[in-house]
Amino acid sequence: MYQKYLEPIIEEFTTGEYYREVYNAKQEYFEKSGVVYEDDGEFEQRMCIFMDWYLFDRDLPGVDLPPIKYYFRQNKDRFSSEELNIYRDFCSTIHSVFRLKRTTWSGNGFVVLDLFSNKTYTVTDAEITRGFTRGDIFEARIIPFKGSYEFSRGFCFHPAEMESFILAEIKKVRFQDKTRQTKLILQLAAMKLKHLRFQHIDIRHIYTFDSKF
Repeated sequence: MYQKYLEPIIEEFTTGEYYREVYNAKQEYFEKSGVVYEDDGEFEQRMCIFMDWYLFDRDLPGVDLPPIKYYFRQNKDRFSSEELNIYRDFCSTIHSVFRLKRTTWSGNGFVVLDLFSNKTYTVTDAEITRGFTRGDIFEARIIPFKGSYEFSRGFCFHPAEMESFILAEIKKVRFQDKTRQTKLILQLAAMKLKHLRFQHIDIRHIYTFDSKF
């Protein structure tokens, strides 16, 4: 399980001198993706997605590297060969919007399509195969680990009826840099949260960049 290898990074970059930085990162992230509250149904999922964004994507001030890459640079000379491969792979996670194509033949994972790159990944994760349906559109992060792929713990599922809108917006930024793609992912997450809060409003007035709502 990859999580035990992340624990020292989480410990180092969320405490002590970095405690304030986590607070600032939360303000920045939830301003872009929508504010969640503890009684929201998606609270835990959104906190998982935030922590991944903080560890894997957001550059630390004065360093211009996210925590995972900074940790790798600081410690690579002390890693065992196994750790070197694990933490190098951690520097190449895939944060995207995916479509579930099917479960694997063994039933312990999924075949998913990355809607930004159009690449297909086989993700091994027996713990979370329940609750997913073929055709689901969702934000997630794929973590390379010991020669296979696993999902991180945070997911944001989007309504199936908004697939055309989502695909059209992804197409606009497909060949732009990762920062622009991440911005769209966070904007879609904000739309999903708004949809959950205002279900009486036509979803087409929420999943749009032209909305006056």
